[in-house]
Parts: sequence; C-alpha cells; structure tokens
Amino acid sequence: MSTKHLINQLEVEIFQSSLRGEKSENQDALGARLPEDDLAVTKGIALIIADGVSAAEAAREASHSCVIGFLSDYYATPDSWSVKQSAQCVLQSLNRWLYGRSQIHIQGRGFITTMSVLIIKSGCAHIFHVGDARIYRWRDNDLEQLTEDHAHHYSGHRHYLSRAIGADIFLDIDYRMTDVRKGDIYLLSTDGIHDFLTHRQILEVMSEHSESTEEIVTILNGRAIEAKSDDNMSCQAIRIIDQPDQKGDDAFRLLKELPFPPDLEPGQIVDGWKVIRQIHASTRSQLYLVEDKEGARCVMKTPSVNFEDDPGYIERFVMEGWIGSRVQSPYVVNIVPSTEKRTFLYYLTKYIPGLTLNQLIEERGKLEVTDAIDITEQISKGLRAFHRKETLHQDLKPDNIVIGKHGAVIIDFGSCLVAGIDEIQGPFQREVALGTIDYSAPEYHYGGKRSERSDQFSLALILYEMLTGEHPYGRQFEHCKTLQDFQRLKYKPARTFSPMVPLWIDGAINRALSVSQEQRYESLSEFIYDLKHPNPKYLCATDRPLIEKHPLLFWKIVSTLLLVGNLVFFYLLSFQ
Repeated sequence: MSTKHLINQLEVEIFQSSLRGEKSENQDALGARLPEDDLAVTKGIALIIADGVSAAEAAREASHSCVIGFLSDYYATPDSWSVKQSAQCVLQSLNRWLYGRSQIHIQGRGFITTMSVLIIKSGCAHIFHVGDARIYRWRDNDLEQLTEDHAHHYSGHRHYLSRAIGADIFLDIDYRMTDVRKGDIYLLSTDGIHDFLTHRQILEVMSEHSESTEEIVTILNGRAIEAKSDDNMSCQAIRIIDQPDQKGDDAFRLLKELPFPPDLEPGQIVDGWKVIRQIHASTRSQLYLVEDKEGARCVMKTPSVNFEDDPGYIERFVMEGWIGSRVQSPYVVNIVPSTEKRTFLYYLTKYIPGLTLNQLIEERGKLEVTDAIDITEQISKGLRAFHRKETLHQDLKPDNIVIGKHGAVIIDFGSCLVAGIDEIQGPFQREVALGTIDYSAPEYHYGGKRSERSDQFSLALILYEMLTGEHPYGRQFEHCKTLQDFQRLKYKPARTFSPMVPLWIDGAINRALSVSQEQRYESLSEFIYDLKHPNPKYLCATDRPLIEKHPLLFWKIVSTLLLVGNLVFFYLLSFQ
C-alpha cells in the first residue's frame, strides 16, 4: 500500500517495491526515512536505492549494508552540517568500510554496490549518485533523468561499471541539487527496470498514473517483466502532494511563542533566576549577570524590544542558543539549560569571571609575544570547534573573548553562519548578521565567498592588535568597499610598531591577513604551527633591517661613514 505522510508541513506519498525476478537472490536494496521531529527540518527526508554488483560474491550484503548504514548514519551526523557534507561523509565512510572488507575477505571482489540517494529538505532535492541506478523527476508531464550512468555498455543489456561503492578506496560521488515543487514525482530505479524500458515507456506510465505512486511502481515492475527483464527489479516513487505555506504567519507565530522580556532590574526574579546587575546593553540585546537559588551564576542574554516585530532577528536570536548548545569546547562558553519553564525569550550561558580581551589590551598595552601566541592558540581551538560543526563565527573580536582562569573563551554566537540551517528556506528574509567592520575579512565587505579562512583573518588581526595595538592596514581598511580597494592596501609589518616581534611570526601573520583567501593558510592548525615554529621562508623577508640581514655589511658601512666624517672634520679644521 502507498502511504501518505505529513513531514514538517510537507505532504508526500511514497511507495516502493523490490522483486527478485529470475535471479536466485535479490541483490537490490532500497529504503526510506521520513522523520517527524526536528530531524525533518535539519536533515530532511531520505530515499535510497542500491544494486549489488553481481560479479561480486557479497553483492547482496553490500547493497543491504549500505542502505541500512546510510539511513542510520546520515541522521546521526551533526544537525549543523549541510546535507552535502553529511551525506558525502557517510558515503565515503561506507565506501572505505566495504573496500576494507573486500580486501580482507575476498581479494577486492566481495563487497561492491551501486547507490543513489535522494534527500528532500526545505524545498530542495539533493541527489548523490554512484553507479547505474537512476533517479528521475516527473514534472508537468515531462520526465527528466537526474543522474548519469557510470557504466559502459558493450552488448545488449551487458555493461561494466566505471564507478561503484566498495570498488576503490577513493570514491567519486556525483552531487546535484534542484528545486522541489508541488506535484513533482521522483522515481528511483535499478537497471532491472530502466534497462528494459525506454524513457518514453516510463514517461507514459508516470503521466497516466501521476495520482498514485503505488500504481506507478506496480505497473513499471509489470512492464519490466513483460520486457523479459532477467535482473532484480526495484523502484520507489515519492510524490509531492503539498508544500509548506511560505507566507510566514505560522512560522512567525511559533518564533514569537515566548514574549520579549522587559528591561530587567537588579533583584528581579525571572524563572528562578535573580538579576544581579546588567553587564552590557546595545541596540540589539542585553546581558545580565544572574544567579539561581543555590548561588550559581550565569549570564542571561535577552533580545532587544527594538526588533519585536522582526522575524529575521527573532530567528537569529533563537539560533544563538541552539548553536551554543551544539558547539562543545573548553574555549567556547557553555550554554546552560533552564531548569524551569521559560516565560520569556532569552538564553543562559556560563558566567566566566575575567576581563574581555579588549579590556586586557587596554590595561596592559602591547602583550608579550608568548602571551599573545598562547591566547591566539586557545582562540583557534574554540574556532575549530565551530568549524567542525560547519559553522562560521563571523564576529571574532576582542570584546567577544573573555580571558578566564583557564584561558581564552569565545562568548558570543550572534553572527554565526550554520551551513545546515542556511540551506533551509524560510518564509521570511533571513537576517544577515555581519561582524564588526574593523575585524571582518575583506570578503564580507565586497560580497565574496565566506569560509573558515574568513575567521582565520579575524584571528590574525586580533593577534596583530595584541602585539602592536594597531591595525595592519590602518584606517583605510574600514573605508574599502570593493576587492580592488582592498588590493591597494599595504600590510604594515608588526615589527614597525613592535621590534620585539620575531620576523617569522610577522611573516605568518602577514600570510593569514592576506586580502585573497587563497593566499591564507589552508587551516588554523597550520597558522598556529608557523607561529610557534620558525618558518625558514619568513626569515629572508625584504623588509628586514639591514643590521639583521647583513650585520657585517651594516657595520662596515657605519665605519666607513664615520671615517669619512672624521676626514671631512679634520680637513675643515686644517683651513682654520
């Protein structure tokens, strides 16, 4: 029986079937998962079909293991990850596992399968494909094959695969993303179906029976049998009956279920938390020091009433607490769950006694090189915790870092970009929160592509400020608007303001602060390594003082000038 499902307001109908046919065993496998909780939002719904390679001794085990493994592991990946990263990581892992089993047990010929995956999330269809199973889309009485066969035909229905899961340690996965519309039907099939039916025959069946996925699948199986298919026959169809209303009223109402709190005063009690004092206030939010009945202290962040009717702002504020609860690191402040039912919109973080990095710089002036490097390394560990969740911080600055008893801690999530959430279509314009201009990488100013290297730029800029108290590009930086504007800037060596900065550290900072992302370090760990280990290529920079590059020549020149000066002096005396 075909079944209808309502998944996060997306109504679909699905039916699937797999027949052994004339073969002694069914080496095909298929499956689907339609979650009805938060996973429907962050991960979407997934359909998968696999065809074990008949020449492999463990074809059936390979296809079934892949289907079961994918549907389990994909939904276990971090919900901050994009569909693409999640699915590709799982497929690569499954490939290595199957390849390893083949090498151990049957000398490379045991566990091999094709696989095609369809994931529907927030108005988009994500397609991952290896082999010769297929995914079609029927729309407006037209049929389009969305995948390309990785197979070479040489006689009748005989062919050999150019790509399959488990065949090689390196796996090349086709990826495609397309839109989803009401009325679309997606068909996943193995070659026991589409090798024996023409494109036109499949189109006719789907057009004539577009109101029933069960009829589509059943009739296609029957037609393949009539065409004397001698292979396993598997296919599944999903029909998009209705999509979520994009007007936004319901979504906005859900986001506003909790009212904005008023301005809080010392001594006021909110859900069991007593307000001690206000820490900070801006046009966007307020921070309060609060404590519970046992005296445990936290920081409460509340939204500004200036944005009470702004759904984009409210979504971003709700996201802050969600992001913080998923990024776990000693160098990122912890989100504290509320023990009582909330009556207002806010979130809590652990209170970290200490100065912000900005206050530390103002108090101490230029930091010692070793202290600045230590703080930079600690911040980088916090940033890597964000990046592992495919999340960019986007607003790294001294005010967002607290130097506590155990080191530097990142305390703000207000401008983070989460790949897995950014790809979710919203019913309203999503707020684009950028970081502070002075600390943002150039690409944020001229609309370039953002990446982990953008956070690297901000980190290097903070290190430069700790060492020099200055900006590496001066006041001109904040006035740049285009890529050409930034390319005209000239980096001012840190040694210009602080001669105690070693040349190789200055060179590493210079690279991390490159206007071009491609010229920065590939990873934060590489940047930190060069800060702690002298890189020879930075020891011969052209801006080194002559006394450091050629000390003997320097003193020869000085001696010569002194000699010439003395000769001139005595010459002038002789005429007096």
